[in-house]
Amino acid sequence: MDKLLRFVVVLVLVSMVWVSAASAAVLENFTTAIKSGTPDVDVLASYEYKNRDDATSPGKQFSLRTRIGYRTGSFYNFEAYAQFHNLTNLQEDFRFPQGGSFHGDLDRDLIADPDGNRLYKAFLDYKGISDTLIRVGRQEIILDDARLLGNIGWRLNGQSFDAVSITNTSVQDLKIYAGYVNQVNDIFLTHSDLDHFYLVNAKYSPFEKHSLSGYVYLLDTESNVDTARDSATYGFRFVGKPAPFDYYIDYTHQSDFADGEDHDADMFNAYLGMQVSKVNIGAGYSYISGQDGSDRPFDTLFSTAHKFNGFADLFLATNGGGLLGGLEDYYVKASTKVLGCKLIAVYHYFDTVDDDAFDGTYGDEVDLVLVKPINKNLKLLIKYANFMQDDDASNGVANPTVDTEILTARLQYKF
Repeated sequence: MDKLLRFVVVLVLVSMVWVSAASAAVLENFTTAIKSGTPDVDVLASYEYKNRDDATSPGKQFSLRTRIGYRTGSFYNFEAYAQFHNLTNLQEDFRFPQGGSFHGDLDRDLIADPDGNRLYKAFLDYKGISDTLIRVGRQEIILDDARLLGNIGWRLNGQSFDAVSITNTSVQDLKIYAGYVNQVNDIFLTHSDLDHFYLVNAKYSPFEKHSLSGYVYLLDTESNVDTARDSATYGFRFVGKPAPFDYYIDYTHQSDFADGEDHDADMFNAYLGMQVSKVNIGAGYSYISGQDGSDRPFDTLFSTAHKFNGFADLFLATNGGGLLGGLEDYYVKASTKVLGCKLIAVYHYFDTVDDDAFDGTYGDEVDLVLVKPINKNLKLLIKYANFMQDDDASNGVANPTVDTEILTARLQYKF
């Protein structure tokens, strides 16, 4: 059993033993906390069609995901939560990576959703300190916009962390998060052990609808070689929504930490939007540095990468620092509501950072999203992504991307 998860289980068992020897009143409080808890259910039916212009056939998937959770009531300022996860692929005409190799239908395109079961969340909360939440166990971690730390909520299995985290809001307008992670539970139903992963994020909001975040993330994997992923990542993020505008701007730098060497990379993101009548329009720019001599590409750590740089997922290699050519993403976006539906359209133009690799342009992409709440518990989502490769090449180096189309339809029920 995983180390932090084992600790939580032992803590709960010790509490039960102590309760059994305690007074009848304490035992009654414990029983009330268990009985007065809140269950939750999340059922998601999903269909995905993926077609890459390569030697493989299109990937096709129809899946049913179920998550069932339960949060206890409070017992001397302690609350426990657990969530069980099952993914069943009713149609599995695709390949997927797991355990270091590919499985499924190897002649078809990759869809990153192997079916199986897992304990997705299992943590203990302590709220006995004013304006402070202490959480121990398996948990989701989503910091800022999930650009560096997220739950990869788009993929059906998701990502959670075995961690200890503390959130404090005792200082007015200031929210401080500190965490320690020793295991990452990934979307392939496998996990990665870490020596240490320290997280500090402070968010200051002195003015309404404006905030400034500063963060430091120190990653130390179990690898002891110079090429280890170990790195220090630190930066800042401004966010604001002064009507009718909304904006954000962030800068992040990455340097060496622990055993990892040759980290000297940067990421920059900026966006400005404006509400015009019933339409929100905006434009943004994303810069992620690539290989520069011996300096390695920027690593977006354990981010929800699908949320950024196109829904066709051509640039997920930023997680792990594998995008050698780097990325410049110029995009425009429009969204509105029509007949109870939220409609989103995005156009991306993707450049490399190093024009010498080929002609410097990956290609462009069109993304379309429709979200329709049917009632307070039921929601329909349809998403389409079409990436069109720029097929020019120079210096004998071909564009590493390919034309890609992805159509996804999902129906989700939650309570």
